[in-house]
Amino acid sequence: MPAKTMHQTEADLRSTLTKLAERWDQMAGPAPDPSEGLFVDEVTPAESARIERAHTYRTAAVDLRDVLCTGQIPHPLMTDAELEQHGTTEESAS
Repeated sequence: MPAKTMHQTEADLRSTLTKLAERWDQMAGPAPDPSEGLFVDEVTPAESARIERAHTYRTAAVDLRDVLCTGQIPHPLMTDAELEQHGTTEESAS
């Protein structure tokens, strides 16, 4: 019976993390539209900070979904110890 409880707990955790990724996407707002072209006016510091924050939220949401799908930490987020254990991207590509 404890295995069933553990499975339910993992399912609950996965559901919660998926909702967290969805909230980060919502907080980021719509992705920039490449058809709009470049900024004509100089970007203010506040706008630059908003753009950077939105990018960070989107990246975190993608990373979290990647972890949930693969069960592995994305390579750019690995610590030095994990990189030594799993190898670098150059090593894994060869």
